Amino acid sequence: MKPLPCTFVTKQESNYREQWFNYYKYPILNTITSLQEGMQENNRLDFENIVSAIEFFKLLKENLKAKDDGVRVYFASPSSDGTVTRGKCGLLTLIFGITEGVDKVDNKNYFAYNGKTFDKVQEDQARIWVHNYQNVKRGMLFETLSENDRLNHCQETKHIWFSLIQITETIEEMEIQNAKPGNMVTGFGIRFVSYTNLAYSFPKPVPNQEERKQRLTIAFTFMSGKKDIGIEDIDSDEFNERLEVTMNGFRGDTFDTGDPTPPPSTDNMAALDVSDK
Repeated sequence: MKPLPCTFVTKQESNYREQWFNYYKYPILNTITSLQEGMQENNRLDFENIVSAIEFFKLLKENLKAKDDGVRVYFASPSSDGTVTRGKCGLLTLIFGITEGVDKVDNKNYFAYNGKTFDKVQEDQARIWVHNYQNVKRGMLFETLSENDRLNHCQETKHIWFSLIQITETIEEMEIQNAKPGNMVTGFGIRFVSYTNLAYSFPKPVPNQEERKQRLTIAFTFMSGKKDIGIEDIDSDEFNERLEVTMNGFRGDTFDTGDPTPPPSTDNMAALDVSDK
């Protein structure tokens, strides 16, 4: 029996993260977005269907040539008028980028959400979208961070990073669930969520908990129609068997949301970057 993917997070923890974002971060983001853009803030990005999600993640993987390569996911917010004028916010979205080597250097392959999947975009466009988020929305969320972060003047997350293993196991899980009879899984989505004020330790304690608490991140979810469903919801008996294999193998959780990279950056350079150093 195949263990749960390294990107798995328990249903309870997933709910906590979604609730934390909705209660603490979303109202702040939604207020300025509603005023400036005349629309409600994004809290989700849905693929057109599960097949389009698999195809996109496979495209990402095709760009990962070595074991240390990975995928950086930037938070972004393109304003409706296309500007990056100070104070113009835009809708919250994501830019996926490929990184190379142990230093996680962007190789300038960027992908932006188009309403159904992610299309390749030029570096200049990616830079504008990221610039908007980092110059406007990132600063607004400072008050939602943990006391530890605020005392140390650490800012909200700029971007997060997924390893080749995380991308691979996410694809494998999508293919497993898509192949099951009954067509229960029809879609795949990305949710804006937040680490909470509680430590998470499935199936064993995760290091650097204090560095992650209450920061913005994302979560992957399967969908049945318009409803989010977890692996346990799809087949509870199989899930319990896989859970036992996972626990017995002492597989450490890697946060389905990747690592904040840097964890997170402490400046506000508003740029496509690798680190503050």
